Amino acid sequence: MGIQYQPYYAHVPDQAHYYGQPQPYYYPPPHPGQKPVPRYHKEQRVGAMAFFILYYNPQKPNYDVKEFAVKSFNLNDNTLETDFKVSVEADNPNDKISILYEKGSMFDVSYQGTRICSGSGPEFQQPTKNVTMLNISLEGKDDLNSNVKDSFIEDQKNGKIPLDIHIYVPIKFALENSKSKIIDVMMKCYIEVDSLKRGKKSKILNKICHYKVNF
Repeated sequence: MGIQYQPYYAHVPDQAHYYGQPQPYYYPPPHPGQKPVPRYHKEQRVGAMAFFILYYNPQKPNYDVKEFAVKSFNLNDNTLETDFKVSVEADNPNDKISILYEKGSMFDVSYQGTRICSGSGPEFQQPTKNVTMLNISLEGKDDLNSNVKDSFIEDQKNGKIPLDIHIYVPIKFALENSKSKIIDVMMKCYIEVDSLKRGKKSKILNKICHYKVNF
């Protein structure tokens, strides 16, 4: 018989044997049926993302409320009927990316937490390096409680009517041969206007706007 060798077993001590030193890290085995992602796939994704950022230089679009006009405004008893037009400036600063405005946008105007009118924006494709004015029609018929009605009348007399404008717009970035996933644009503006007289463009006295573009 030849020489017999004893099998070699690697001994991995438990955490207590390290006397405060960190235990070596061991990669767990892959889950049964799960194939590990090859490193070159990860590197490809990172490289593609780096190319996209360097070549296209994506920038967030900019938005601002420019005008507020009153087509109709009737307050009878406690019922308020409104028809407003809000003009929102949409600025696409990208020189290689156009913007698709998708279906499902929502615009509304509130007074003291009560929504008084709402509407939706158009579906269109905004070219690169372009500024477009979105003219949004907002209509509503709502019942106001007596306190809100009295406050509305008082603000009209004083020539300072506070309004909140909420905007949600789903967009996509359009590249040469592809489109991005849906990107949510959310905007909130607090404005003060001098009047809400029928057939008149209201003067915006004060305006504070915040918007967020969720890439």
